[in-house]
Amino acid sequence: MTALKLILTALEPVPKRARSHLQESLRLLDALVQQIRDLSLDLRPSQLAHLGLVETLQGHVDRWAHRTGLVIHFAAARLHPRPGQAIATACFRIVQEALTNITRHARARQVWIALRQHDAALDLRIRDDGKGFDLDAVRARAGQGLGLLGIEERVRLIGGQLAIRTAPGKGTEIQVWGPLRHSR
Repeated sequence: MTALKLILTALEPVPKRARSHLQESLRLLDALVQQIRDLSLDLRPSQLAHLGLVETLQGHVDRWAHRTGLVIHFAAARLHPRPGQAIATACFRIVQEALTNITRHARARQVWIALRQHDAALDLRIRDDGKGFDLDAVRARAGQGLGLLGIEERVRLIGGQLAIRTAPGKGTEIQVWGPLRHSR
């Protein structure tokens, strides 16, 4: 894309009637580059290794709130020792999936995310003020609730426990309790 931008920029000067098309193409290219940067940060955030889980989640939450208009309250304590890479990645993905589900389905206005440490365990809670849902009904529908299945699988892979509390009209709370370090 950088090469394409250089090629398009090298076309100047262009005839007057083509100038607006070229400028629009350059604006679209810049927007696409930014979207790809955002996507790559979301897919495999390199900040996890450099900054740690708390700072990486804070950045993701800030970007998500800006992108969606959700009011997100994020509270996290420093984690000592730092979670292992598998645990940090799982926690990041769980928050990412929960925010995606909230945005798509919950009609929430606010979200509360809390990350705490209790001895050698993490306690991650994600709560929204959305419309809630019937958990048993979602689990019963084959092919539905893939976001929840992904969260359950991530929690299982790190040896953690998952609790989901929800009901129609009552919002949703997801609690993940797991080790700071992966035992495998």
